[in-house]
Amino acid sequence: MLRKVIMVTDNEESVKNAIREILRSKNKGHEYALDLTRIQDKERKTAIMKRLTRL
Repeated sequence: MLRKVIMVTDNEESVKNAIREILRSKNKGHEYALDLTRIQDKERKTAIMKRLTRL
């Protein structure tokens, strides 16, 4: 099965694009993985992760 890696940086545009990609992957039946390594602030990373995993 195809797994898509979605890279997220620390700006809102990147988060919106990640949401769009997650929904697109789910619709097509593909797996996805989130890459949050470029976000340095731990609290911000946690907040973004909660937003993206809620979908």
